[in-house]
Amino acid sequence: MYITVPSIKKTLGKFIEMSDLYIGLPMLFIFLIVFSCTSLKIESLIFLTICLFLMLPIKVSKKNRMYKVLILFLKYIFNEKEYIYMGKEDEIKWKEKIKMKKI
Repeated sequence: MYITVPSIKKTLGKFIEMSDLYIGLPMLFIFLIVFSCTSLKIESLIFLTICLFLMLPIKVSKKNRMYKVLILFLKYIFNEKEYIYMGKEDEIKWKEKIKMKKI
């Protein structure tokens, strides 16, 4: 028999975390202000649709939301990458170095 410890994360209900509220409530207020106080009705509805899409749970894990996956995707895309070009001679020298290290 195992003793389980409840999660440290604060949850509201079954799958809603506090971080979801911290992100979702400002988006809701922005939508309400833009929709009611300006003439940008269509743009605010598009904004609400995008926000709802970002708050959808992903089937892999019910606690993962689309905005978390989007943040990870953007970090991966904009992460600094280093590309190295090797000619045939460089590749042969590199393979020889690896063989020497294995011995």
